[in-house]
Amino acid sequence: MLKKETILKSFNEDDAKEAIKIYEKYKLAYEKDITVFTSSFYSPNIWSFFENCCSNNEVMFEANGFFEESERRMICFNNLYNVDYPIKILEIKNKSNFSNLKHKDYLGSILSLGIERNKLGDIIVKENKAYLPVLEEISDYIINNLSHIGKSPIEIKIIDNISDIPSVNFEEIVINVSSLRADSIVAKLSSLSRAKAIELIDSGKVLINYVKAKDKSQDIVKDTRVTIRGIGKFIIGDVIGGTRSGKQRIVIKKYI
Repeated sequence: MLKKETILKSFNEDDAKEAIKIYEKYKLAYEKDITVFTSSFYSPNIWSFFENCCSNNEVMFEANGFFEESERRMICFNNLYNVDYPIKILEIKNKSNFSNLKHKDYLGSILSLGIERNKLGDIIVKENKAYLPVLEEISDYIINNLSHIGKSPIEIKIIDNISDIPSVNFEEIVINVSSLRADSIVAKLSSLSRAKAIELIDSGKVLINYVKAKDKSQDIVKDTRVTIRGIGKFIIGDVIGGTRSGKQRIVIKKYI
């Protein structure tokens, strides 16, 4: 059985608090042999830890975000009978012909209702609509209290058919870097010098798999999520060869 001490050693102070809450759910599922859901969505650095720890089949593990390539996911232990997740998926339609709402607009308006970020999953914005999974217990509150985003009137409804939801959009690019070190990758992604990239890392503006980067010399491997605040979020792909000058060519997916 997973030990509490293992969690405390594996996370920084802030993430450890959240991980301990999940551990209590895990422990309940293990001891009572029942289905247990978490009451929040979690980033990959947290849910992947429990996914790895439950690989021995002591407790059945799932992490579901409902979108393909979803990052923020709800965790469930021992869902042997495929119990429905306590989640509703909202479609928010921008009814204005004069505004182009972005991800931050939708998120900011929902958070302004007093809702915590961990009660929401990923948000997908497609044309004049946004789609997001939310805890079932707050879905009606959002529907009844959110009528505008900025000055734009909106319409909200619950989506029952997941196939109606669009996939996450990425822009695929190829970059050439001298090494796979964090500072080299960040410099290229942000179009800055390596010295400026190091300043971003040192100031806590770079997250690697949702944890603040601390080591500029850390190697970045395939499937790593790199978030550069104010610039964007990226998934590191395959190394597909080299250049004549000795640089490595890497496929990058950029969230758009």
